Amino acid sequence: MYDTYRGLTKILWGFLFVLIDINIEYVDIIPDFVGYSMIAYGLMQLDFEKERSWAVGIAIISFPTFFIPKANAADPMSYNGDYFFNALYYTGLGVLHLILMYLIISRLIKVAESKGQFEVAQQARTRLTMYVGVSIFVLVGFMVGEVLGFLLIIALIFSIIMEIVLLVQIAQFRRVL
Repeated sequence: MYDTYRGLTKILWGFLFVLIDINIEYVDIIPDFVGYSMIAYGLMQLDFEKERSWAVGIAIISFPTFFIPKANAADPMSYNGDYFFNALYYTGLGVLHLILMYLIISRLIKVAESKGQFEVAQQARTRLTMYVGVSIFVLVGFMVGEVLGFLLIIALIFSIIMEIVLLVQIAQFRRVL
């Protein structure tokens, strides 16, 4: 019980660090690799080896985000680097983040079901499905760009809300597992 609570707490904080993006000029104050490393440590405490491997891999792949500024999608010319490769890199990280979130929540759903927490498992399954759908729409929308316009902004806001909802779900798993 104690390791489960501590592990889920580290995962929760790790995802919060990834979600919060505070930059001063081009320096990321809370780099994503720190969050993914915390997630990996929490997964190690839960003995989720497959998911931990994903988190470690994403932590390594996301390390350059500490040094590479994000391109401004609204004004690609304001970025002094190669906009296409920057956008491709960050889209790839978004896909990997989506996969990691899916793997972790799916595994927690199985654990909840094995402990008889069917209501929590069903709630998590519904939220996860919504999160995946919105995330895929946003990722594809960024590739299409200006065609979607305002709809993409709404989807992005909804995606952030869904990410927060899943973090609340992880906090709920801490209470029942």
